[in-house]
Amino acid sequence: MDLADAAYALLLGAVAAFNPCGFALLPAYLTVIVTGSAGSAGRDDAAVPRAIALRRALGFAAAMSLGFIAVFTALGLLFGGVSLGLQATVLPYVSYVTGGLGVLVAVLGVVMVRHGELRGPGLGALSRASHAPGRTFASQAAYGASFAVASLSCTIGLFLVVVTQALAASGPVATLAPFVAYAIGMGASVVLVSLAAALAGTGLAAAVRRRTPQLMRAGGVLMVLAGVYVTVFGLAEILPRFGIHALDGVLLATARWQSSISLAIQSWGTPVLVALVVVAAAASAWVVVAARRAERVSS
Repeated sequence: MDLADAAYALLLGAVAAFNPCGFALLPAYLTVIVTGSAGSAGRDDAAVPRAIALRRALGFAAAMSLGFIAVFTALGLLFGGVSLGLQATVLPYVSYVTGGLGVLVAVLGVVMVRHGELRGPGLGALSRASHAPGRTFASQAAYGASFAVASLSCTIGLFLVVVTQALAASGPVATLAPFVAYAIGMGASVVLVSLAAALAGTGLAAAVRRRTPQLMRAGGVLMVLAGVYVTVFGLAEILPRFGIHALDGVLLATARWQSSISLAIQSWGTPVLVALVVVAAAASAWVVVAARRAERVSS
C-alpha cells in the first residue's frame, strides 16, 4: 500500500468520525470530557483547571482510538482472509451487499428524521452505547469500539472504499493497512473534538444535549441521501451484468471523484500529514506538561 492510498484511507476515517449515527453518542461523551462524570454538565468536578480537563480529553480520545483500531483491525483481518482465500467467490456478491446496505441506511435515515433518534428492532445496542462510559481506560476503549460499530451503518459508503482497497491488495499487510489508517483517521478527529469540548467547557455539552433531536434529524437527512447514493452505486455495478448501462455514469463520476482526491493527496498529502502529526504531538506534550503544573498548583 503506497502513501497516497494510506493518506486516502486516513482522510476517509477522519471524515467518517462525523457521522449521523455518532450523534447519538455525542452528548454523553462530551459530558464525560467536560465534567469527568456521566452526570449533567455543571457538576462540581466541572470546575477543574482547563489543562487537567484537556489532559482528560486527550486520554479519553486515545482510549477511544484504540477501540477504533481494535474494531477495524478485526475487520481488516476478516477481509484479509476474504482477499487471500475467497475473493473469486465473494466479489461477485459485494455489489448486492452494497445495494442492500444502501437501502438499510436510507430506512434508518427516515427513522431518524421522523423520531429524532434511532429506534426499532435491532437498535438496542446503539441505545446502550449512548450511555456514558466510566473513567477507566477499558470502559473508554469499549466506548470507542461501540462508536466504531454504531458508525458503520452511516458511513458504509466511505467504508466500502477501504474494503475495495483491501480486496485489491497483494498481501496481508497491505490488506490490513487501509483499515488501520481508517481507524487512525477517525481517532484523529475524535482527538480534535475532545480537545475542543474541553476548551469550550460545560456550555458545549449542555447545548449538544438540548439539541440532540435536531442534530439527529439533520443527520437522518444525510443518511437518506447517503443511502440513496450507495443503493444507486450498487445498482450501477449490478445492472451491466444484465446488459443495462443506464447508471454507468454513476461509476464514472465516482471514479473521477476518487481519482481527483487521490491526486490531491499525492501532491500535498505527505507534507501536510507530517505537519499535522508534529503539531498534534507538540500539542499533546503541552497538554500533559500543563496538566502536571496545574495539579502541583492545586495541591
